[in-house]
Amino acid sequence: MNRRCPFCHTEMEIPEAIDASGFCHCGAYAQLSLLSNAYHFLETARKALGAQEHGIGRMVEVVDGGVLFEAKGEPVIIQWAKKPIVPYSP
Repeated sequence: MNRRCPFCHTEMEIPEAIDASGFCHCGAYAQLSLLSNAYHFLETARKALGAQEHGIGRMVEVVDGGVLFEAKGEPVIIQWAKKPIVPYSP
């Protein structure tokens, strides 16, 4: 299925399957998951993006892309994450 990245608005192909994921060319990470497992996304996204849980670079911007389809009797959603651009300061 094709979805638009909420950060750069480029269309990207993501398989229509639970736990499918992918990276946009802008560096955003997308993952499909059951609504009941959505709370795991931030941890998965941090690992995928190389963001540390503590210290510099720990911040990750998360966007909920909504419900895509239903599987196993519950909604499958897409979530997006991207590390924010940190301005250089000498």
